[in-house]
Amino acid sequence: MQKSFFGLVGVGYVSLNLSLLLSDAHAATNAHNKIKTTPAPTPLQIELVVRTVNNFKTKKDISDFFRHAKKAHVTLVHLNVKQDEDDERPSGQVYYASSIAQIAAGYEKFDVLAAAIAEGHRLGIKVYAWMPQFHDQAAMRLHPEWQMQSAEEGSSRAYKGKNNTEFFINPINPDVQAYERSLIAEVARNYRVDGISLDWLRFDDVNMDVGDYTRQLAIQEIGIDPLLLNYAEPSASSAAWQRWRARKIGAYVRGVRETLKDVRPGVKLAAFLLPPEFTEVGQNLAAFSADLDEVLPMAYFKDWGRSAGWVSGKLMQDVVRKKSSSTQIKPTLDGTGTEKQNIGILIDIRKMFPEVRSIAWFSAVYWQPAEMERIAAMHKAAMRARQAVN
Repeated sequence: MQKSFFGLVGVGYVSLNLSLLLSDAHAATNAHNKIKTTPAPTPLQIELVVRTVNNFKTKKDISDFFRHAKKAHVTLVHLNVKQDEDDERPSGQVYYASSIAQIAAGYEKFDVLAAAIAEGHRLGIKVYAWMPQFHDQAAMRLHPEWQMQSAEEGSSRAYKGKNNTEFFINPINPDVQAYERSLIAEVARNYRVDGISLDWLRFDDVNMDVGDYTRQLAIQEIGIDPLLLNYAEPSASSAAWQRWRARKIGAYVRGVRETLKDVRPGVKLAAFLLPPEFTEVGQNLAAFSADLDEVLPMAYFKDWGRSAGWVSGKLMQDVVRKKSSSTQIKPTLDGTGTEKQNIGILIDIRKMFPEVRSIAWFSAVYWQPAEMERIAAMHKAAMRARQAVN
């Protein structure tokens, strides 16, 4: 999950402008009382994506968080039960009572997932287990042979990231897949989670994996040795390589779905995804959308160097084209940008994609109550603006 930070900006001016707008709208309605009143639009629900290491050290932290979340009308929390980044803790360490994965230091006696489910459900808030997949330093340390291999200057080298140190394991390796699925099964079997939210379902670039296992499999199945490709120039072979990798990711998600059917059929399966235009990572929603209940496209327009209009004008359009008809879209925002931009995004989503029912909000840092209130205020402002226009 990309790191992003919320700014704390007042919403007073938004309320003032909307009050004026609503006064005009009400006056017009009274003047034309023969016009049939349009039903108020359904408000977009609020979901929060929460990094455990930055938010929960004690049970009191959990009770305080959920109390504030309830006040802000949050309906669902995506709880990080498996470390995503390699910052405060190594990626892949877990925050629940696992008999398989390494438990994060300081959490050996504090089962965050169990405590969060109990408190969330008590307050009527759903809890999904957010479980990053192939960004997993803990697994790589135990199994060095699983480390992602990248093609660099004609040679296969252990991939260690681009700008920052990263620890990826090979999504195509069957042992890797079995390990990651075993953690999902463990959570679904032992905890009353409402859903599983997958993440890091990808490679980090087009030139990986080129380890021995992947190379032999690619040669066998598509007649291509990925170590011999020229990744700097588009070609039929590189396009076939891209499609092949995407099919492998798709098959993995299908395997996760089958695992959940065996362990606990009622649990929802969701996935955080990069924008579809990022084709180099081997992540093609069309290859596995039918196996998802929900897709959460990362709409971090500032991180991607896009305008706010890109969210509805490009990202959402791409996702709609690739998803299956039954898969629910939950755009995921990070709160950066101005309030005007974020409220505009909410208005556009409600107008252009009426089937969307929820917005997820991500923060890489501590979820301050003021940030939750700010999001709730933006949702309310967007709903009132849409109602005034109608």
